Amino acid sequence: MTETDAKKGEKLLDPMDNRSVVDRIIARITNAIISGELLPGQKIPTESELCESMHVGRNSVREAIKVLVAMGVLYIKRAEGTFVAEGFSDRMLDPMVYGLILEGGNTRYLIELRRMLDVGVLNLAIQNATDEDIEKLKQSFAGFCETVRDNPSIDEILDADIKFHRTLEKAVHNPLVEKICNVVERLSRATRARATEQFLSKKELDRICELHQRIIDALENRDEAAVSGIIDDHYQYWKDEVR
Repeated sequence: MTETDAKKGEKLLDPMDNRSVVDRIIARITNAIISGELLPGQKIPTESELCESMHVGRNSVREAIKVLVAMGVLYIKRAEGTFVAEGFSDRMLDPMVYGLILEGGNTRYLIELRRMLDVGVLNLAIQNATDEDIEKLKQSFAGFCETVRDNPSIDEILDADIKFHRTLEKAVHNPLVEKICNVVERLSRATRARATEQFLSKKELDRICELHQRIIDALENRDEAAVSGIIDDHYQYWKDEVR
């Protein structure tokens, strides 16, 4: 059996070697949650049980649990023990955000990631959006254009833009998509703000509304063939800013 195969078959309380002990304990616990060996709301084994079964020290177990609690994966009830979280916490997104920042959050990699997501979001919205979703997006669009016409600040335009795109993401009806888009939104806000400043300085605010109208048109017409071109045009100023 290869090392990879062995790792795939590891159970929560199997012994482990001493390489990167804390990281391996974290991986063991999270893998147990993913596989269903540990369920949401379930109490995990005690420190003593984990130490004895995994053949690791108590300090390593405590440090691993501390990290998972900070991430929102586990929570501690005093006098009762440590439990698997039962729902999503925004804290769970922070490690992903920090990791993407270290990989180069303001580079072309972020553009490529966000473009991939936005193309997918619009395609899924075309497939899944209800008439009510489209009406909500139109209302968000009307608010966006009203904000643009009122000589707003960059932050006001950006907030209205984010609200529009969040409404579009909800039309996908996939909570995982919404959470990942939220991560990318946090990473890209600074460069998007500078791109918005270009629209303001060039007095091309009507162009912003036009680009958002095309998204609604594609959604209403269920026009998947138009998606790629719409997203590319939507990104032009942002691409220039990142370059």
